Amino acid sequence: MHNDDTTYWVGEISAATGVTVRTLQHYDNIGLLPTTGRTAGGRRYYTKDDLLCLEQIIFYKSLGLSLQEIRDKVIQRPDSSQIEQILQEQELALYRKIEEAHAGIAAIEAHRTAVAAGNDAPWQLLAFFIRCFNNSSLVDWKQYAFSETQKEIFGRRFAKEQSAFDLYHTWRRLALKAVTLELAGAGPEESAAQEVAKAWCTMVQEATGGESEQADAFVQMQGERASWPEGDRELFEVSQAFIDKAVNHYLSGQSSGDKDGGNSRES
Repeated sequence: MHNDDTTYWVGEISAATGVTVRTLQHYDNIGLLPTTGRTAGGRRYYTKDDLLCLEQIIFYKSLGLSLQEIRDKVIQRPDSSQIEQILQEQELALYRKIEEAHAGIAAIEAHRTAVAAGNDAPWQLLAFFIRCFNNSSLVDWKQYAFSETQKEIFGRRFAKEQSAFDLYHTWRRLALKAVTLELAGAGPEESAAQEVAKAWCTMVQEATGGESEQADAFVQMQGERASWPEGDRELFEVSQAFIDKAVNHYLSGQSSGDKDGGNSRES
């Protein structure tokens, strides 16, 4: 440490962050992380502001950005308001990474669904997956203009943010499975489609709690899907008809089972 507890030697920064001394020197030389100064003997030293800059560099490198891309994003020696801006941007970036992971898992599950049903997912499906995932994530819904009524209703239902994430990912996973089954030539009455239908009904029940007000709010959103993020709008439009057929078949089977059960009990 140089003179006080806010000034750090390059070796101390390297030991604390895991970034090599050579890398830190390189960042200094290219102007990505210029040191605050040097001692009379030419020894580099850093301050707390430099550490905030280094934190940004490490974060963006973890996302796979190039040094040139990082240079365009890094705010040198940020003030308190800029720190909040940095944290918000990093939060959104991490949410997008989470979305990418969920989307990838959903795509794998959907392909497995088709294979298990004795079909193979066509190449068009892979192209659809890529297009869909590139054009939507839950973060993009921040741009959707929820009405005050929708905000109030959904605010009560999704008081915890995790609940909204769970619903969104469940919907995408089931919709992708539906698209996969349809493109692979499966019928809505087949067992794989009926498993999707059963899971869909469970999702709807959990999302609405059986309340008509909640259900109406979701129906209203469906009618406003022109304002949805592009990928989610396309996913809804290509999957919903198959899901509706599968659900109708599932519910009719449930009704028949109830009637048969009732007759058995009466006899």
